Amino acid sequence: MLTIRAMAGGAGYAQRHLEHSDYYDEQRRIQGEWHGRGAELLGLRGEVTREQFEAIREGLHPDTGEFLRPRHSADRMGEDGAEQSKARSLYDLSFSAPKSVSIQALVGGDERLIASHDKAVRGALAEAEHYAATRVRMAGANEDRTTGNWVVAAYRHNASRELDPQLHTHAVAANLTYDGVEGRWKALQASGLYERRAYLTEVYRNALAREVRSLGYEIEPHRDPKGRDYGFEIRGIDHDLLEKYSQRSAQRDAAIEQFTQEHGRKPTNNEVAVLVRETRADKLTEISTEHLREQQQARLTPGEKQSLQHVREYAIEHQRHLAPESSRTAESLEYAKEHIFERHSVVRDHVLLTEALRHGRGHVDLGQLRGTLEVEQMQGSVLRAGHDIATRESLDREQKIIATIDRSVGRYESLGGGRAFEPSAHLREEQKQAVQRILDSRDFAINMRGAAGTGKTATLQEIDRGLRDAGREAMAVAPTRSAVEELQKSVLTMPLQLHGCWKIRRRKPPFAARCLWSMKRAWSLGVRWKDC
Repeated sequence: MLTIRAMAGGAGYAQRHLEHSDYYDEQRRIQGEWHGRGAELLGLRGEVTREQFEAIREGLHPDTGEFLRPRHSADRMGEDGAEQSKARSLYDLSFSAPKSVSIQALVGGDERLIASHDKAVRGALAEAEHYAATRVRMAGANEDRTTGNWVVAAYRHNASRELDPQLHTHAVAANLTYDGVEGRWKALQASGLYERRAYLTEVYRNALAREVRSLGYEIEPHRDPKGRDYGFEIRGIDHDLLEKYSQRSAQRDAAIEQFTQEHGRKPTNNEVAVLVRETRADKLTEISTEHLREQQQARLTPGEKQSLQHVREYAIEHQRHLAPESSRTAESLEYAKEHIFERHSVVRDHVLLTEALRHGRGHVDLGQLRGTLEVEQMQGSVLRAGHDIATRESLDREQKIIATIDRSVGRYESLGGGRAFEPSAHLREEQKQAVQRILDSRDFAINMRGAAGTGKTATLQEIDRGLRDAGREAMAVAPTRSAVEELQKSVLTMPLQLHGCWKIRRRKPPFAARCLWSMKRAWSLGVRWKDC
């Protein structure tokens, strides 16, 4: 997977962290490698030297020492002379291989998998570079311009801070990009990278899965107990072995659990990143690479050693008989369209590509996927405006739904049957108004929405009570298992179904249907709604 961390300052970061693989080996240094068209413009190729890295980190030309960016610093000093803020100097993009790949490569001894990881990282970095941008503020402008170039130093590591085998690469991008329109170097605008983090994760995973399969290994999806996708693992490597070498993951999960208990909610992605850093040891363990390998090997039972050897031997034998297979690109794109446009009318192109890569992981060529999408655009079945895309089918369906709703305003008996209903005194005034508005509605559809923590659950329970008092039959439908579980907590009197969207339906002869639609799905298409 991919994580992105913005850094300020960063003096000595290469020397203290990047040149060591999360442990300190006096006899061994990690050699970085330059990537990116921006690096080529500065004459940076091949191995990274410490002097080059420090120059780029400071925004200096590595040969002349000339400052490249127009703004030399964004540092601010307080009245007492203390530093208040510091400009971003680096973006650390970390690509981590699945645990089974790390174990088989570093403990099982199949170094072919290390080369596979390196190739997948190179592909992901090349794709990510397309979205490098800079800010444009000249002549009153306030926008971003894609530059398509950056300066990246990549360092491959092979262990976690807890000394578990963990194959990962730190691709450290300087806060630099060359603006060809203005003919000068400027600060890197990384918002496009953050926006596409999930997409770039799938680009890396798909490329790695393709390489792993080409080596003869079979892969299988890795999902949590709730069915959420966590990438893939090599088939045949036992789950208990993955857990044995996942001490950092256990620390992260414990920190997340503690945060949830203390704050009454789960942490955001940014907060998780902070928690991970806070649980990391400040000082690197001093150990030689050879001793580290011996320790990791010693943790294996005889049965686990035999299992890893068997999986590797099977892969080598299987590789000899691998036959070319047909591409699943078109199939995966079709699945992605059905899945995405069931819930949305218009999405960013990378959202659709992410779902297609996830569906066909290890069987999809990214270039072919893009080409297939372009063909459908030329044929008119997919419509594009900038980075936003839609399908002709989804837009036609949305127009029909909108027309149906517009024709059905005020045409039915009120949902509450015209009966007087007194909402619970425990509700706030705005909640009571929402309940009454919905029960009084004579429209085909009405939408209730609100921010987290505004009391939607309590309001929904009162609406359910009012509908039952009016003799209505209710059914709630949810798009995901987690949504079903949430509804089960709040609307226990209704039968629940897993479907493309959730709604509460009341039927009364002649079976005119009225729906209370969820705030997020809006009939799965994002149509215009009448809000309460």
